[in-house]
Amino acid sequence: MAERLKFVRRARELTQQEMADLLEIARPTVAQLEGGRHQPSTEVLEAIISKLDISRNWLWFGSGPMEEYSPVGGNVKMLAGLEEGDYLDIEFVSCKVRGSFLDLMDDGGEVGQFESLDIVRIYDPTPEMRKPGTKGFEIDGDSMEPQLRSGMKVVGVRVPLSDVKYVTSGVYVVAFGSQLTIKRVKSNDILERGILVLHADNPNAGSLPVAGEDIRFMWKVVRIFYADVI
Repeated sequence: MAERLKFVRRARELTQQEMADLLEIARPTVAQLEGGRHQPSTEVLEAIISKLDISRNWLWFGSGPMEEYSPVGGNVKMLAGLEEGDYLDIEFVSCKVRGSFLDLMDDGGEVGQFESLDIVRIYDPTPEMRKPGTKGFEIDGDSMEPQLRSGMKVVGVRVPLSDVKYVTSGVYVVAFGSQLTIKRVKSNDILERGILVLHADNPNAGSLPVAGEDIRFMWKVVRIFYADVI
């Protein structure tokens, strides 16, 4: 996100001071945000989205276009009528952060074998979302605030276990042992130390080291498809 914040400021031809004035924050705060030394508050994120006409999914995840243009004004993007739009139906899992994962597992250990998973419809899916194993998850808890709030629903693209050791950045839903959590990955030490450190965006929530051999499933979060207006 730090790189995207810097990119959008330069794309709008703003100095750090002009950006600070627009967002009603101090100039050193802008420098800290762009350097990745400080996490933006929800208010700052919403101000960037509304005042600079930036896509929320692009700002948070780097997904889709930076701008969402609408001929009817605002940042509403009209793709097509729902009956005409491209869509993808995926299985939906209620993701309880640090909650039990055992109730989703049968003897085969596959999430897809859990019979009561609901189906949700995602409009305008990316090709990445059409990969096998893509699922929907609901956020619970505050460990990923301000980017992800409790009650939001997201799309996760399955990461093959053979590729987990190469994951370097992004937000992921991770199943390990009997736990299911959603956290950020900043670096990967599986090849060197056998450990993947999962970070919370909320500075009060800390980080969580997980042994690579304990990871059972992993999904990369690529889109928010439901969020209450705040």
